Amino acid sequence: MVKQCIIAALVLSTASSYAGISFVNGGFISGDLQGWTITGDNPGNASTVGVPGQTSYAGNGQTIAQIVSPAPDPRTGNVVNQVFGQPYSVKVGDETPWFGGNYQFNSISQTATVAGPDPGSLFFAWAAVGEISGHSVTDTPYFRVHVTDVTQNKDIYDVQHYEGDGTSFWADGASGWRYSVGNTAQAPGWVVEQLDLAALGVNVGDVLTLEAIARDCNPTAHAMYVYLDGFGNVRPPPGPDGGTVPDAGSTALLLSLSGLGLFAIRRKIA
Repeated sequence: MVKQCIIAALVLSTASSYAGISFVNGGFISGDLQGWTITGDNPGNASTVGVPGQTSYAGNGQTIAQIVSPAPDPRTGNVVNQVFGQPYSVKVGDETPWFGGNYQFNSISQTATVAGPDPGSLFFAWAAVGEISGHSVTDTPYFRVHVTDVTQNKDIYDVQHYEGDGTSFWADGASGWRYSVGNTAQAPGWVVEQLDLAALGVNVGDVLTLEAIARDCNPTAHAMYVYLDGFGNVRPPPGPDGGTVPDAGSTALLLSLSGLGLFAIRRKIA
């Protein structure tokens, strides 16, 4: 019986135009991979910068990254591959294992500069889905999400999980797959994070780099992939079907109208 390996999925929340940091096409709402650097590596390399209109990058017999529409994960069904209300997310890697000839590492990355009156908060989320392999830690596939302050040469967020991280994955019974232990009740499997950039020592003007990696296992027979869905300073409302996420202008308008409503109520009471 062939032992099976981890697959990972990451998702990152939607971007906002009034945030302190903004990644190009951070929410993938344009339906392509514009602005992102896509890389397949070991034994080959296929680094390229995403361009408008291109929805998929492939090489060495596998898909490195592709835009996907909202749907349940094809392996478990426990994680919806898009969760924050935008029409698309990205899937990094695929179900094709390395086999010594494909890419073992699949990743996307992007760099952006912190702007605005203050650094604000950076919200993102990841969700991991993986096949159970039984390999040793160094041989299993794993996923990594890290954010680096390039200006200060330090990681401000770095998460890596392997198949054997028992507190990080739920076993999915007979299917032989696992999915991540999330913190978002409306969207099981998703882990939503908030980084207080100022508290982490990030300054306005600092350059940040995001990288998300999905690595197939070393014995070559087991695959891994990840989902991403944007970066931004405003946390969108999660939901099992994505819900609705207003854009920055709509949010500002709603807040303005809410304030006017409260003012009117107070006037009436007075």
